[in-house]
Formats: sequence, C-alpha cells, structure tokens
Amino acid sequence: MKTLILVRHAKTETIHAGINDFERRLKPRGHQDSKIITDQLMKKQVKPDLFVSSKAARAQQTAELFANELHYPLDNIRYEQFLYTGYTTGEFIDYLGKHKEDHDTIMVFGHNPDIAMLAINLTDDNFFHFPTAATVAISFDVDSWTDISAREGKTEWFIFPKQFKDKGNTKK
Repeated sequence: MKTLILVRHAKTETIHAGINDFERRLKPRGHQDSKIITDQLMKKQVKPDLFVSSKAARAQQTAELFANELHYPLDNIRYEQFLYTGYTTGEFIDYLGKHKEDHDTIMVFGHNPDIAMLAINLTDDNFFHFPTAATVAISFDVDSWTDISAREGKTEWFIFPKQFKDKGNTKK
C-alpha cells in the first residue's frame, strides 16, 4: 500500500509591487492554518517517509511548518521546481515512480490549480474546492510507486482549516 498526501500551500500574501509570485510568503493566517492541519495529522498519526515541495517560498514555508510539527527533518525535504512551473498527471506519476519502495507515504506541497487537478486525476473524485492548507490522503493498493495509475487512487480523507474553526477558534 502506498499513500500520497497532497497539500496546497497555506494562506499567502497577495502580489504587490516589489514582490513576484514565486517570492510570496505566508500570512499569519497561513501559519495558524498550518498548525490546525498538522494538529489533525498528528491525531491521525500521519508519519510521511518523504516530504517534497515546490521551490516557491510559500510552499517551502508550508512544508517546513508541517515538518516541524510532524518531526520530519528539514534537511530531508526535497524541493522540486516542476511543482511550481506545472506538470501533467502522467509526469507526476513518472516522478513518483523514481522513489524508493521503502517510502510508503509521500507528502507533496504544491499550488492550485495543479494540486487539485492532480487529486481529481488520481482519484476521479471532486476536488474543485481545494482551499489553502487543504490536505488530502490518497491510497493506492500497490507495492511499488511504479505501479501507480491515474484514477486508481482512493481518497482516505480530505481536510481543510475551515472544518476545524469555530468563530476563529480551533475546535478541540
């Protein structure tokens, strides 16, 4: 069994003069929302074997926040440019196929619309609403990443910060 966890970066500052899209950083809400989601991941006892992130600042920050909370070594995060510049589902599946078999759970930090479309194409489920910091776990009944196929994944869970907020407070 292989599990892919897809994470859209957390809430980010808007583009303004003097900053380009690649350099955009998380807003305070992005930090708070990341904590909400990592708290839920800890309750689910999620322990990824590998973190992979877009090289864009906001995705890197999100990956690092998740890594700190989930006790994943920051030095082991892999940063990939293609997660920012775009990819097809086939290209992403080929990328997964290059990973070690002992990596049973891979967590990927990316951007919309690519991350939502990837979730749709891997599961054939509806992820047209994929808010910032949303996180989905997709399982595949295979022993090797090379055996992953589009539309063969099963959605295990899909969470996003608003589910756990009550008038601005985190539910316990």
